[in-house]
Amino acid sequence: MARKIYYEIREDNGNVLEHEQWEEIARLQSWYNGEFLWTAGKLAFRRYIVFPNTHDTAFTDAELLNIIHENISAWRKEGRSEEEIVDGLLQKDLIIVKRGGYQDGCIASGFTRVAGNEYNAYLVCEFLLHASRIAPGVHIGINDEGEFIKSKKAIFNDGSVFLRPDNEQALPSFESLIREQRVFSIVNDQKYNNFPPYRTIVPDFYKMDAEERRAVLQDWSWFGYHSPYDQDGDDLTGLNLNTKVRNFSLIG
Repeated sequence: MARKIYYEIREDNGNVLEHEQWEEIARLQSWYNGEFLWTAGKLAFRRYIVFPNTHDTAFTDAELLNIIHENISAWRKEGRSEEEIVDGLLQKDLIIVKRGGYQDGCIASGFTRVAGNEYNAYLVCEFLLHASRIAPGVHIGINDEGEFIKSKKAIFNDGSVFLRPDNEQALPSFESLIREQRVFSIVNDQKYNNFPPYRTIVPDFYKMDAEERRAVLQDWSWFGYHSPYDQDGDDLTGLNLNTKVRNFSLIG
């Protein structure tokens, strides 16, 4: 599976997410998804998952879909919010809702497949940093399976970034990242202008001989786990998310 970046707002830690704040975050997310090129997946920060997925072309109950879409259309004309529409559909027993998004115990959660596209990784974290300023009463936890976040995990709150070492051995390196303000890799976005989309199929694999197949299967870079940076986990020039962070701190 392609490398992902996970994000969540837990129900604990005193997190409070106001309805208006979430609406603004959702609008920002929609803008990011439409404004930039995503080669593996898009932003998917969600407060709930709905079944049936009315955008799924494999769903065949046309009568139910028509009823759902008629209600959605009517409520949108009334100016109802997304959350109010979902609650209305739920009250009519037209849908089933899982609160908190993909992960249990959350107010909202999601993930984005970025594979080897470090510019997409940058965009995910830039969006989440903005979101943390929109909703300063929440802590947004982030986990990068790749190398863009040098500490792998971080917490965003009101434009600031917090790191929590998993053990004492990690403490010196985390202190160094904060002291040097290089928690996030510098990314040359020009490298990704023609970045190929993530793929799960190797074209003409059956036509390859044994040596060619071994070469393909041993090249894990297309999953997005290799380091594409110029040196020491950074590009020589590029976008530096560290400069947009209000403050870096360690937490216990």
